[in-house]
Amino acid sequence: LLCVSSPVDQNISTVKAEPGDNVILPCKDPDQEEVTVAEWSRTDLGTEFVLLYKDGQINPADQLPSYRNRVDLLLYQIKKGDVSLLLKDTTTDDSETYECRVTKGNVVEELISTISLVVAPRPPGESLSL
Repeated sequence: LLCVSSPVDQNISTVKAEPGDNVILPCKDPDQEEVTVAEWSRTDLGTEFVLLYKDGQINPADQLPSYRNRVDLLLYQIKKGDVSLLLKDTTTDDSETYECRVTKGNVVEELISTISLVVAPRPPGESLSL
């Protein structure tokens, strides 16, 4: 599992990965309240979702086909306001900007995080440093 995050500006974080990696795209409610609806989307793909969580479950009917069976939430964290996205087996096609919007109780939907995911092979000869 590789998760590298660095702030690009105040609201956008960058996560870098190599093809085949599993990554976590962070999304945490600053108030740590239970999330009732979580919407993960790509800014380039309109109204379909990378992942939609509502009514206590992930809704695959509204999900982009290329993300089915490759995305998940850390379900035990939702009560703490953490709806970070686990994206499995990344490909270069996953490189894009992702948005996480949440609803808590009857509160209006709010944008919590914007993540730029960069999936690229490691240059030859470069070693992974921790």
